[in-house]
Amino acid sequence: MSEIINSLKNGKVEITFKSLKSGRQIKEICSLHPSEIPNDFSFNQSNDSESILCYLVEKKRWEDINKKTIVSYEEIDT
Repeated sequence: MSEIINSLKNGKVEITFKSLKSGRQIKEICSLHPSEIPNDFSFNQSNDSESILCYLVEKKRWEDINKKTIVSYEEIDT
């Protein structure tokens, strides 16, 4: 799962995951790249964590995505 974290740090990634609350599939464009995150926010994300904290680029908010709920992800060319 470290590949997805590296992809998020390098740019935008479209992640499809299942909501833990509703069970529906959600597709979001996410990033951890400094140019996409407001206020130069930075943190270290552990590859061992059960979740990935990422910034939803279009909704301009943070999302904590459980790794087990990720259906697919794809890097987006910008």
